[in-house]
Amino acid sequence: MNQHEDNDNQNLEASENPLILAVDDDEAIRMLMKAALDGYGFRVEVVENGRKAVDAFGKLNPHAMLMDVNMPEMDGFTACKAIRSLPNGKHVPVLMMTGLDDMESIDRAFTVGATDFISKPINWAILKYRIKYMLRASAAFNDVILQQKQIQELAYYDHLTGLANRTMFRENLIREVENCAEDELLGVLFLDLDRFKLVNDSLGHKAGDMLLRQVAERIKTSIRTTDGLAWLKNDAKQVMVSRLGGDEFTVLLPNLKAPDNAGLVAKRINEKLCRVFYIDDHEVFISSSIGISLFPLDGNDAESLISNADLAMYHAKEIGGNRFQFFEQALNIQAKNRLEFENDLRKAVIGDEITLFYQPQVSLLDGRIIGAEALSRWHNPRMGNVSPAEFIPAIEEMGLVVPFTDWVIREAGRRLLEWYDQGIKAIRVAVNISSKHFVEQEIPDKIIKMLKAYNLPSSCLEVELTESVMAAQGSQTLDILNQLKEIGLTISVDDFGTGYSSLSYLKTFPVDVVKIDRFFIKDILTGKKDESIVKAMISMAHSMDMKVVAEGIETREQLALLHRMGCDYGQGFLFSPAVTRDEFTSMLKAKKRFLP
Repeated sequence: MNQHEDNDNQNLEASENPLILAVDDDEAIRMLMKAALDGYGFRVEVVENGRKAVDAFGKLNPHAMLMDVNMPEMDGFTACKAIRSLPNGKHVPVLMMTGLDDMESIDRAFTVGATDFISKPINWAILKYRIKYMLRASAAFNDVILQQKQIQELAYYDHLTGLANRTMFRENLIREVENCAEDELLGVLFLDLDRFKLVNDSLGHKAGDMLLRQVAERIKTSIRTTDGLAWLKNDAKQVMVSRLGGDEFTVLLPNLKAPDNAGLVAKRINEKLCRVFYIDDHEVFISSSIGISLFPLDGNDAESLISNADLAMYHAKEIGGNRFQFFEQALNIQAKNRLEFENDLRKAVIGDEITLFYQPQVSLLDGRIIGAEALSRWHNPRMGNVSPAEFIPAIEEMGLVVPFTDWVIREAGRRLLEWYDQGIKAIRVAVNISSKHFVEQEIPDKIIKMLKAYNLPSSCLEVELTESVMAAQGSQTLDILNQLKEIGLTISVDDFGTGYSSLSYLKTFPVDVVKIDRFFIKDILTGKKDESIVKAMISMAHSMDMKVVAEGIETREQLALLHRMGCDYGQGFLFSPAVTRDEFTSMLKAKKRFLP
């Protein structure tokens, strides 16, 4: 719709001085058109060819156009077609000027979208009536379009919140069910507010309506966040929030990765709705009960999916509200376990449950410990020891990367300070920095503050990054790594060779150490290709003045071969698994050596 249609589609014929864009390559004709129409109360702008007409149309948004057929650069047919393709040019009336007997031009003019035609030579007295007729017809047409739009809004949208209504939600759900692939899941969330009647009864229906509008906005923002959409397989364009009526809302989630992802979205909605609402001068607290059904697990059609999500919602309300329930009991157990796991993990990140263990890094030249990789370990009172392969991805998914990284840097600094105070100074600790939100974590500032707080030299710390960090945000990552180098830190690339390997990264980024992944080390004695690859990696790194750490060394034979290849450092169970701070301190004090 163009800007004139947005103005309540006012009667264009009756509007003061409608703007006409006149197009003709004959300067005399342009002057005559302008003079004639100016005299009848029109505003007139003139241009000399179709290309300029298209440009002028975008800037002027005229009420109507008067355009010659034959012009240089771009003729009237091409210009008319181009204007019809513009967002605001679909319905603007265009009067084409053709020769008296040129039926071919007349036919072509209507084909490309002309509204009417007028033959040359032009009767200037008649022209004003033709244009007024076009404007009147255009206004009537736009009124019909507006009425259709209003009818559609009444039929498909909730007038209070602006969300889709029950009819639109059902139609979209039917379409998504029909198009859902065999390996995909489709989620339906049925949401009912807890204690909404109390708000209506105590503050009145006006306050209740204000609350419903704010609820609608919070639900929409809950599924628009980046983290939320990351739970879906594709682009999630068909995610839909609707208000069914009263205080009932539904959410359509297509292309889910897994069943519990629907629970994660429901949890996010509940968390947002539990925060205080401000209605006039009142603070209002509510919560919601959410039922979840999944296609094809809980129904094969739209009606059964909505019905089963509704039943699950009532179950959530019966057991206390402010929670979500799956229609399938087994999924409720899974979601409950996931929720408990996330709650425990959140407490662990801000508490003292997570600790750093240290796996020694050993010089393959003389067997002495030259440093250690700091590895996170979590012992949970309820679950016992939790694998880092489980809790590290969860930390990233839950948006806890920044506080977790802060803790790792501070904790590594505290332990280094202890060793320095005990006279153990020739040691370097490597900390892993997550690739999630790497640029936003302000790593250099945090490390500088830590080093100053503990009065530590920068040589004591090594930052480990995966190749994916460099691949994701090249220029920004390069700036950060250059800052780290200016501080004096060692920078290493972890798991080299497993995913994003590129010589360009090693050439461009200020890398000091390359860590060869255990995948290449485990078969180095039996696989000629692995041996050749490792030898090439070592040679390549040395040619660029980089040191090499081989990860996953488990046998003396592997150690001996890597030593012959010229590998600088090693790490693996042959030397030691990751150990506690006290165990590693004992190794350092004893000046333990690991010789072949």
